[in-house]
Amino acid sequence: MTDSTPTTTGEGATPTTPSTPVPRIDPREARTVVLSSAVGTTIEFYDFALYGLASALVFAPQFFPAGNPLAGQLGALASFAVGFFFRPIGGIVAGHFGDRIGRKQVLVASFLVMGLSTLLIAFLPTYGTIGLAAPVLLVLLRAIQGIAAGAEWGGAALMAVEHAPPKRRGLYGSAPAFGTTVGPLLATTVFAVLSAITPGGFAGGGWRIAFGLSFVLLVFGFYLRRRITESPLFESALQNEPPRVPLIPVLRDHPIGVLRALSWVLVSGATGYVVNTYGLSYAIQTTGASRGTVLMLLNLGYVFSLIALLTVGRLVDRKRRAVLITVALLQVPAAALLFPLLALGSLVAVGAAFCLVFLAVGAIEATRGSVLADLFPVAIRYSGVSLSYNLAYVLAGLAPLVTASIVAATGSVTWMVVLLAAAALIAVPVAFVKPRREPGATRES
Repeated sequence: MTDSTPTTTGEGATPTTPSTPVPRIDPREARTVVLSSAVGTTIEFYDFALYGLASALVFAPQFFPAGNPLAGQLGALASFAVGFFFRPIGGIVAGHFGDRIGRKQVLVASFLVMGLSTLLIAFLPTYGTIGLAAPVLLVLLRAIQGIAAGAEWGGAALMAVEHAPPKRRGLYGSAPAFGTTVGPLLATTVFAVLSAITPGGFAGGGWRIAFGLSFVLLVFGFYLRRRITESPLFESALQNEPPRVPLIPVLRDHPIGVLRALSWVLVSGATGYVVNTYGLSYAIQTTGASRGTVLMLLNLGYVFSLIALLTVGRLVDRKRRAVLITVALLQVPAAALLFPLLALGSLVAVGAAFCLVFLAVGAIEATRGSVLADLFPVAIRYSGVSLSYNLAYVLAGLAPLVTASIVAATGSVTWMVVLLAAAALIAVPVAFVKPRREPGATRES
């Protein structure tokens, strides 16, 4: 690694390394880190997506009183939202230690916490067995999931971006988005298969198998994460004493960066979670189709998301601004057409809705790693990225509950369509922001 001394930008400024030569990076090691980021986020988001699916499909009768189905559905969706409120806590803690002691150690710890909490859900007694203790324990484990998920994405994205060659930061930065797409795809597939092979017992206990599979994934992911090396840019930045509390300079010196990052994450996060929680049950109601059939249509949408992700991840390094404007604007028709298509009650229309939405979601998620990393200096980057990302998901996690509440109160999804489209429009200006120039950053084309 190249020896260098980080510089500061003035009194009270956070340490940065704009004049530092790019540390030498072994291409094989960089590919290993990218694989670890993709696999790690796949497993973590498999766990997180499982809860979302279960909250929409089975948790209401399992963990809440059976007398009021609507109250049970709202309770299950509210427990889903709890995880998002705890994500900023995980992000703040992970950001603090990730900026002071290193990205790798934080990622290993967050992975273990997520896997173990998901495994425990598989063995959780139901409301009929232990009464009110069941939803209390469910919410507690969901909160722990939220803390672990809050620590995960920022570190995985930064490890990939900070190991990337100068002209491939966008492509490498899309690796965690691969996991955020494949994880839900895997979770949906497992649910669909279990629905098919245990039609009578799926709701009663077959769903537990899906959560139990987390242990197998946990062992594999832990092995992979332990093998990666620390971020070379972080190690270079450590030559200057890191801030004692990295969150303070993030909030003091980069509040606009936090808001920009939040808006870029929120648009696709809210739409995606509305679809794979409330939208899933809504599609089952409007079409009268089986759970497994609608889950397969949802999987088709995830395939389109992967196509968009792989395409945009390559293009963003070539024409950054044009690509960012395009993927931001793409969110508007996706949000506007979602519920009108689902309301048609046709499987073809439902499939088209899922494909359109996740095409847009995958396109913008492919850019998150490089966009968010460019908004903060290396020395406080984990804190800035994790705080912004997880605050956005607090709002995104509320989206399914807000949607269900709006429909219950008005009998219409119009206002939810307006809110999703507005979030998309708010994100568009981020595409015009000049990125921060750090070692290894690409130049605007």
